[in-house]
Formats: sequence, structure tokens, C-alpha cells
Amino acid sequence: MSTTPAFTLYDASAGSGKTYTLVKSYLKIILTAPQPDAYRSILAITFTNKAVHEMKSRVVESLSQFAALQPSAKALDLLEDIAAETGMSTHAIQEKSRVIIKNLIHNYAAFDISTIDKFTHKVIRSFAHELKLPITFEVSLDTDGLLQEAVDAIIAQAGEDETLTQLLVNFTMEKTDEDKSWDISREIIETGKLMLNENNREEIHQLQDKSIEDFIVLKNKLVALSHAMEEQAAQEALSILGLLEKNGVDLKSFSRETFPNHIKSIARKDYNPNHKTYREAEAIQINKTASDRALIESLVPEMVSHLTQMYGALEKMLFYKAFLKNVTPLSLLNTLQKKLKAIQEAQNILSITEFNTLIQEQIQQQPAPFIYEKMGEKYRHFFIDEFQDTSE
Repeated sequence: MSTTPAFTLYDASAGSGKTYTLVKSYLKIILTAPQPDAYRSILAITFTNKAVHEMKSRVVESLSQFAALQPSAKALDLLEDIAAETGMSTHAIQEKSRVIIKNLIHNYAAFDISTIDKFTHKVIRSFAHELKLPITFEVSLDTDGLLQEAVDAIIAQAGEDETLTQLLVNFTMEKTDEDKSWDISREIIETGKLMLNENNREEIHQLQDKSIEDFIVLKNKLVALSHAMEEQAAQEALSILGLLEKNGVDLKSFSRETFPNHIKSIARKDYNPNHKTYREAEAIQINKTASDRALIESLVPEMVSHLTQMYGALEKMLFYKAFLKNVTPLSLLNTLQKKLKAIQEAQNILSITEFNTLIQEQIQQQPAPFIYEKMGEKYRHFFIDEFQDTSE
């Protein structure tokens, strides 16, 4: 006696007939079921409206072709595949297809092939009470529009909240110092998108209790650390220059004086990360005709020791500076989150990008049957397309 596996995974690349396999599996279930509306107990989830349309069309078209007096050659191939795999006769499949297609036309809303967003919307509706959402909430697909509205509202607060105002002014000054547009809304929006991506949920959660003042303290600390590393690198560079001077080395002995010029730029705190670095003895090029070549070669090990310390400090400095570029936008994250929530509550809307996070937070502590109770016990089969793309 053969048994049907409880779980089947199809691993298929684009163009390898995945949709054909899914449609055939779907058809086998509804054709072998005793009742004509077995499609009601199937939930099929895919990721785009285009994919939904394709799968729905293929199912309906296949049933229509099966029910026709003269099915197309393509439909006949599928029909014969299904007959071979189910043990049904082709005549029985044709008769059952006529009954199913008639039933389907009258109950098309129950033909549940949908996008993940549409499905999670349905789940959210069933969880509205637990999530403390008004039953009449609307769904907003315009995430960027909501974010822009929240950012505009924050910028409009300038002049009312002293700490926020100073932060926005400093941010604007930073952008102009970097010869970039003084319009800071784009950077804040880009940071705001982190809130709407569930992959960042844990990191964002860790920041929710941090105030703007906490970020200002962090920023000042990073500035101090950055300056300290720059100073340390400059001291190492001065040590190298001092070593060369003390031993009477002619700087022209270095090929094109590139090495000493590089060290001088770091000593005067004008480091260019695009310049060539000298991490190994071989990188320090000495003119073959230099009269003090042997002397310089004897000093190279000591110089490399200073260079290692110098570059280590410069790497830390660059890390702190990179971090600094993101501190100000991040410091606005909680303010932005509160503003976004207020806008959605005022307008009785919910951003579609928050669905998965809301559901995950609600069900992760619940036993598995809880979500089935909420959705009803209508589903017996689940098709999930693009499984590797599904969220938590």
C-alpha cells in the first residue's frame, strides 16, 4: 500500500518546469477528491501577482481543456500524466473536470491561490483583536509615502524640540561640509526603511530604548576615538621620519620619494586611504643607485614595526568615521518609529511591510494549533512557492 508523503520539496531552477509540476500536483488533489470543491481546502502561496495569475490561469485552463471534447495536445500530455500517477481513467478525469470547473466558476473567491502579502493580510484580520488593531483598519502599500510623511513631520518639529532641532542642524551641517545636499530627508528615509525590513528586527529592537541623548553621547565618544587614532597614527609617522632624520637618510634615496611623502601626509593628519600602503619590507622601494641604500635597509625592520602600528590606528580611525556617518540617522530611528506609528493610528492604516513581523511576534510563543484555529480548519493542503524566499 503506497502512502502520500506529508511534505514534498521541489527543487527547480527557472525554466525547468516547476509551474507544470505544481499545477499537476494541484490538479491531482482536486481530481482525486470525492467532492467537487476540494480546491477550497488548498492554500497556494506565491510571491508576485504575476505568479498568482499564471498558476490560476494554468489550473483553470487545464481543467477547461480536460473538459473539452477535443483537448489540445499539451493538455492531453498533462491529462495522461495525471491518469498514470493517480490510476484514474482519462474519461473519469474529463468528467470530474467538467464538474469541478462548473463549481469553480460559481465559487471563484474560494479558489485560494494568493500572494504572501494577501495571505498575511488575511491572517492579520483574524488576529486583529490580539494585535489591538481596529477591525476596520486599511492596508497601505505605499510604504515610501508613509515614511516620507513621517520624515516631513519630524523635520517640521525643528524649533519645537531643542535636542531634535540641534541634531537636525548638525546633520545638515555635516552634509554641507561633505559637499552634499543639505536636504537630509533622503538619508533619514533610507535609515527608516530598516524598521520595515523584518531581517533587521532584532537589531532595531535593541535600539528601541535609546534616546537621542544616548546617541549624542555615542557620537562624541566616536569623534574622540577617531581623533585619538589619528593622533596615534601621526605619532608613529613622526617616529619613522625622526628615525630617518637621526640616521641622516637622504629622502631622495626612496623611489620618487613616494614612501616619505606618504608618511609626511599621515604625520600632518592628511591620510588618503586610496594611497599605496607599505605593510611589508618589500613595499619600501629604494633607488638602486642610492649611496645610503645599505643604511636604509638596516632601518626597514624598525620602520615596518612603526608602520604596523600606524596602519592599525588608521584602520580603527576609518571604522569610527564610517560608524559616525550613520549615527545621526540612527539616532532619529525611534523618533521616526513613533511618528510613523502615530500617523498610521491617526489614519487607521497598517503598512503591508509590517504584516510578517506582527504575525511572527504574535504566534512565536503560541502552540502550532493556535494559528489553525484562527484561520479555521478549511485548509488541508499547502503549496508554498519560492520556499527559499519565505520570511521567518
